[in-house]
Amino acid sequence: MITRARNLLVFYRWRLRRQWAQELLAGLGIAVGVALVFAVQVANTSISGSQREVIEGIAGTATLQLVSRDARGFDQELLAQTRALPSVAEASAVLEQRATLISEGADGRRHRAAVDLVGIDSALPSLGGVATRNLRLGGELLSPGLILPRAVGDALALPKPTVGSEEPPITVSTRGRAVPSRANAVVDASLVGPLEHSILAIGSIDYVQRLTGLRERANRVVVSARPGRQEDARRELETLAGGRVSVASVDSESEMLDAATVPIDQATGLFAAIAGFVGLLFAFNAMLLTVPERRRMIAMMRKIGFSRGKVAVLLISQAVILGTVASLVGLALGYLLSQTAAHSSPSYLSFAFPLGVHPVIAVSSVVISFAGGVLVACLAAAQPLLDLRPSRPVNAALTERGEPGHSLSRGVRRSLATAAIAVVAVTTVLVLWRPSLTVAGVALLAVATVLITPWAFSVALLAGDRVSHGGRLNALLLAVWSLRATTIRSLALAATGAVAVFGSVAIEGAHRNLLDGLDRNFAEYLAPADVWVTAGGDENSLTTQSFAAGILPQQLERVEGVDQVRRYYGGMLDLDDRRVWVIGRPAADDRLVPPSQIRDGASATVQQRLREGGWVALSDSLADKFDAEIGDPVAIPTPSGPMRLRLAARLTNMGWSPGAVVMNDRDYQAGWPDADPSALEIVTAPGASADDVAAAMREVVDADALNVQTTPERLIQFEALARQGLDRLSQISFLLLIAAAGAMASAMAAGMWQRRVEFAQQRARGFSVGNLWRRLCFETVLVLLTGCATGALLGLYGHALGNRWLQLSTGYPAPFDATPLATLATCGLIAAVAFTITAIAGSWVARTPARVGLSTSG
Repeated sequence: MITRARNLLVFYRWRLRRQWAQELLAGLGIAVGVALVFAVQVANTSISGSQREVIEGIAGTATLQLVSRDARGFDQELLAQTRALPSVAEASAVLEQRATLISEGADGRRHRAAVDLVGIDSALPSLGGVATRNLRLGGELLSPGLILPRAVGDALALPKPTVGSEEPPITVSTRGRAVPSRANAVVDASLVGPLEHSILAIGSIDYVQRLTGLRERANRVVVSARPGRQEDARRELETLAGGRVSVASVDSESEMLDAATVPIDQATGLFAAIAGFVGLLFAFNAMLLTVPERRRMIAMMRKIGFSRGKVAVLLISQAVILGTVASLVGLALGYLLSQTAAHSSPSYLSFAFPLGVHPVIAVSSVVISFAGGVLVACLAAAQPLLDLRPSRPVNAALTERGEPGHSLSRGVRRSLATAAIAVVAVTTVLVLWRPSLTVAGVALLAVATVLITPWAFSVALLAGDRVSHGGRLNALLLAVWSLRATTIRSLALAATGAVAVFGSVAIEGAHRNLLDGLDRNFAEYLAPADVWVTAGGDENSLTTQSFAAGILPQQLERVEGVDQVRRYYGGMLDLDDRRVWVIGRPAADDRLVPPSQIRDGASATVQQRLREGGWVALSDSLADKFDAEIGDPVAIPTPSGPMRLRLAARLTNMGWSPGAVVMNDRDYQAGWPDADPSALEIVTAPGASADDVAAAMREVVDADALNVQTTPERLIQFEALARQGLDRLSQISFLLLIAAAGAMASAMAAGMWQRRVEFAQQRARGFSVGNLWRRLCFETVLVLLTGCATGALLGLYGHALGNRWLQLSTGYPAPFDATPLATLATCGLIAAVAFTITAIAGSWVARTPARVGLSTSG
């Protein structure tokens, strides 16, 4: 066995010396595919996985909880009532608020960190959470101040202290207040376990209540039921809540995060699946470059007596080695990519959920990605095995027309084109029937791109033939003859280009339309005001952090250039298994809901109904949850109990995955009577400059507590948040574009390198370097023309399918726009990179000395 394995390695080393460029290209394709698929799997599991660690680290054995429907929370007296219930073993109150910590770091610069400010009472550590249990033992919660995980300490550039040591002062900005505080400790995994990577700031509940101004308030009570009394405890809690506080399992936090991330995970998964499939097709097409040589090798081995079994083992072993090495490289690249994404705080989610910021890698992700890469390498290498069929002559590859092993008949090309049309038709039917099959549909379109390439290539060669005769272009004519003589190799190059362009056009087009849709949504959302006053930092782009406005509106009304100051309300509401965005727009706003986000309902009627009151607009997914159509009544849970409103419109998700609820400010205040505004909308007087008004307002408000932004400035913040949420899509799109250009260039350069002996022989026959180089350039143009045209055409269809899926399955605003100029730019970029590299490689190949050809032929 050892001897046989050693012999197989010897054969593969011999092959690498002869075909290293093709093996490198095939390995690159596999590595790219594996890296993208693995990185997306890690990224999709890291957010939810790290959040579960945070919840378990704090709540310990608690299984149930009472959750406020208002950012102000409920009276802490509810804790005593909960502890008095017969089936409750232990209960603890928690106060959570969003906050921004500000410090003068050890480097002398001013640093900010957006955190989830958590106040815990003395009973919480007894529930067994590793983080809070250790904090109690350290006694740090007894003194005024906050305990920061290492991730937050690093963000604030604080030096690493020992527990109990003095820290530089910090400022806590929350609910429109900027309060001096200090960090009692910056702790690591030895004390707080997985919370080391969380973006929290922990203090005693009394201290956090003083920081936030929410005296005797809490917004969560976690409960541990007595043994065997779980269901009894839930029923007792529901009775106590009285429909004004939500009762849920502790795990519901993770379930709601999953609901918030599923659409992005699905969209990322779709893009990654396309990119991964394209990368694997790169490998398949790269293997096609080696098919003629492999077929000739099989024919020679069969002629000298090798059995079919031994030949098959040799070919499969080489594919396994290639797949193993390439998959390992892909796993390493994917890990680096996931690390880059994981070490940035996901602000687009952190304002609504307590999160961690470290990657969580599941064994299944490693196994699936690695096995997939090896499997594809084996499938890509299997085509030459068809020559081992008993019905095939032993020397079939040596007796075909053109160069041995390169033949592809006209009938086969016609059959492949017919199959491509059938695949497109089947894809259309499948996706119309069930949008969830879009991933499979786009993969089928990629296959159709490969299948149609031989027919498109023959059309390009026919056109080149006619142009060469009409224009007396001898180099073009020679290029056409050469490409026809090496059909398989030429088709492999064209198919690589077609798949590369297909993937880039499909993914980049859908990605661009999604960003355009979000940008339009946010622009319309912000348009009713000229200047915005909000709390929090960049993570509060959805305007959900409320603050006690006090007399600030009256002060701002006296600023020169101000016409109106309106109170805007907004926040998060736990609605069963999702955390939805609730918006209470001032009735005086020109538009209460962005017109472009209305899916069902006339815009003018919708705006009028919302302005009058008693009506609500819901995202499609929420309307479906209520089983409501336009005009139907819906019951929105609020701190005051269920509030009955009528459905005015069905909307997109308005950029927040779980969905949005939009009403006017009067209805919002009826359901949330103690709510503070989450923003002040400033309408400037006619002729006044928004920039001047904003500058004057910054002299009035505390810059550490509140932000003053013009609408264009806030729009930039919105767009940045949207792009962070779609960061993985952007990375995939960019990587695929680079991989596409690189794959085409390297494939064509490798194909030229294979032919250096042929060109040396042409030099010996008297062809000049310039003539040979022009011939190679014409070959490149014909291949690029075929690949770009085929890939762009089917890529646009894939783009349309991707957009349709994004709107139907995720609720995101992503109206289809073919943007032909952008498509041409994508094709032009890929083609330009490929042509430049191959033209340079072609000049080297064309200069191959004649003696190389003579020595080989001799």
